Amino acid sequence: MSSQPLVYDLENQDGTYELQPKSLYAGDSYQGQPSVAVTEDEIILAGDSNNVIRVDPDFGVLLSGNLSLSAMPQQVSFGGGYYRLNPLLLTCLPSTTPTPIPTLVKDTPNLLTGSDTLTSCMSFLTSNSDAA
Repeated sequence: MSSQPLVYDLENQDGTYELQPKSLYAGDSYQGQPSVAVTEDEIILAGDSNNVIRVDPDFGVLLSGNLSLSAMPQQVSFGGGYYRLNPLLLTCLPSTTPTPIPTLVKDTPNLLTGSDTLTSCMSFLTSNSDAA
């Protein structure tokens, strides 16, 4: 890896984009500090040349560098909350036992589990409303 700072060259992008790209960093001049670059089709959040988050419609969310999740394993969900890590994985049983333990189990997203409460709340508000 190079020790050169990651620079998003906005000055030489003339004519490349329909909308003018923007960059934001602390101070009056760029000296390798963390920055945000926004173009018409991507956002780049760079802590340095090795730690970058890029959001792009073609490639999705790209993470580069060290990653730390501040959540317990049972709070991690995949596919919009429809799958979670199997709680049996947290018991440290190997998945190579005679009966393999699946990594993911089906779950109901928190948004859908709260829909019953929202429905009863809306019916209560509708029944006690002055609007007819």
